[in-house]
Amino acid sequence: GDWSSDVIQWCAERNIVCVPGCQTPTELVTAYRAGAPLQKLFPGVAGGPGWVKAVSSALPFLSINPTSGVDLDNAGEFLKMGAASVGLVAPLFDPVAVANEDWEQISKNAEKCMANVKTAGPYIRK
Repeated sequence: GDWSSDVIQWCAERNIVCVPGCQTPTELVTAYRAGAPLQKLFPGVAGGPGWVKAVSSALPFLSINPTSGVDLDNAGEFLKMGAASVGLVAPLFDPVAVANEDWEQISKNAEKCMANVKTAGPYIRK
């Protein structure tokens, strides 16, 4: 296989979690078939929640994790549209808040994000 499939298989054989970055449905399926339990969609902003819905509906065995483009307001929407999970760093840990040690702002960001994702309910593997 290609180098990325080899890495995924190597990790799977050793019970090491590997979450490969993918951009197309073909890459997501290839990662899944190689043994990746979760497939990172990067950048998530490229297709948005509607793209995740289309792909997860057509390929329900995937566990798609969109990143880059997921924010405090749309994280729940990605989940409602079929994402298994989401990844976000900068929206949650705003660089200015971190630099200013404004932990209260980071806490508020986390509360906002959690309220947003709770509207999606629990993930049910298809």
